[in-house]
Amino acid sequence: MNFVQGGRCYATRGRCLLGSRGSFASNTDRECELHGKFDVWAMQDNTLLISDMGFPSGEPKQCLALGVSQDLAKGIAEEHSRQFRTDVVTTQRRCFQCAKLFWISEHCDSSNLASIERGYLCPLCIRQEVSNFTSTKLGLLRYWCG
Repeated sequence: MNFVQGGRCYATRGRCLLGSRGSFASNTDRECELHGKFDVWAMQDNTLLISDMGFPSGEPKQCLALGVSQDLAKGIAEEHSRQFRTDVVTTQRRCFQCAKLFWISEHCDSSNLASIERGYLCPLCIRQEVSNFTSTKLGLLRYWCG
């Protein structure tokens, strides 16, 4: 999983930003500014999905990018969206507490385990005490989701 193909950067179609060691750098090392936590998928319903959550729950038709930066993922999705006249959807969430948009990958939890709070509260609000209303909503979700 690296960006160098045929001596050129696959993402920029130019010279590798890492120089000669670029052909040995993988996305998981995040050595290059183009590496990241985001994937771009062409889905069966003809939408494009930008995800920071790994393999999508719906069946994808094609993977367009794996382990790329958010900016690169947006660029790839926008380019394909214009070319094929299709919509772009994301796994971005809206916080129950403050209504700010956030990505699950913004959470610093190293356990990588999904939790109710990480799915519905932004990183800022998860560290703060939540209101009774939000707490009740999360409690109901926990009850129904197990």
